[in-house]
Amino acid sequence: MKKLHPLAEEFYEYLRYSKSPRTAYNYALNVDSFLRFVKKPLEQITPLDITRWYRHLTKKDYNERSLVRFGWALKAFFDVMGKDDLKKRTPIPRYNPEYNPPWLDEKTTFKLIDSNPILCVAYDLALRAGEVPLLKLSDYNPQTGNVIVYRLKHHGRRNEYPLRLDDWCRKILNEYLENFADSLNDGRIFPFSVATIQRQFKRRAKMIGLDTKKYKFHCLRHSRITHIAIHELEEKGNVDIVSLAQFAGHLRVETTMMYIHLASRYLAFKSQSKSG
Repeated sequence: MKKLHPLAEEFYEYLRYSKSPRTAYNYALNVDSFLRFVKKPLEQITPLDITRWYRHLTKKDYNERSLVRFGWALKAFFDVMGKDDLKKRTPIPRYNPEYNPPWLDEKTTFKLIDSNPILCVAYDLALRAGEVPLLKLSDYNPQTGNVIVYRLKHHGRRNEYPLRLDDWCRKILNEYLENFADSLNDGRIFPFSVATIQRQFKRRAKMIGLDTKKYKFHCLRHSRITHIAIHELEEKGNVDIVSLAQFAGHLRVETTMMYIHLASRYLAFKSQSKSG
């Protein structure tokens, strides 16, 4: 493991208590690159140092997506170090991914899922349709909402993620379990086929007037990840991209950037609408 700049080492030590060592180290490496480039004490760093660093990275053939990753790493670093002004003034390069997944605003999402336990849990945990039937009763704590999620598309890598339901969703799920406990004899929380789960979504989508050709079950996952990014941007001005990537089960944080882009664009449009 490369010896890090002392401040990047402190950042790594902070992150590794809440992130995996590998994730924490990769994030710290981004900060290490910046600190070695500017060669300044933390107190003397300015936003112009950041843009100079971006230009340096561009000359070294880093693409826009990589620059965005470096930018969010810096925001997290400045946040940890108590440099709120630098955190706010760290520019995030514009990145326009080719794929903009269909997602729904929160009002429409909650109208869609209503109190349907399958749709509520799928949304709250950002589940793919195939991950819903994998939820096990033995992996769920009805008192805390803690549950093990088995993420798909990991090509043989470890795919168990300990997550926690929000209280509103935990209450809906617990009521469902109380009413249907006798029929859950195979150990699964939702003993249904993927096709049945998708039909439930389509039925609800039609009821509220959504285009079911555009909005499939997977839009619940897109919506949930985007909503988390929106709330973090509104409340803190930055997104903990590492935590969001871990929640979503993304193997690469670059995938998570797509949702931060959607959230940023949504908030910019919202702001323009208010001022107009």
